[in-house]
Amino acid sequence: MSETKGTHGIILENRKKAIMTGIKDIESFNENEMILITSAGGLRLRGRNFEIGKVNTESGELEMTGEINSVQYSNTDRTPNNVITKLFR
Repeated sequence: MSETKGTHGIILENRKKAIMTGIKDIESFNENEMILITSAGGLRLRGRNFEIGKVNTESGELEMTGEINSVQYSNTDRTPNNVITKLFR
């Protein structure tokens, strides 16, 4: 995703849908966990049956569905530069 600036927001609808803004990068994604880099730091969502719906790389918007059980932020704003950086974290 492109480098976005500005604010980060998240709207949760009945723990089944999330609409997010200020997304800089998708660090990892599978059906049970999504780790994102946002303009407010790292963001980890956990649950089940995750699917990415809409992604707008220019505006940093992302929409996903699934059973959302946990939303956790970290202060780390690390964007991996390459595969080696990811391996040695």
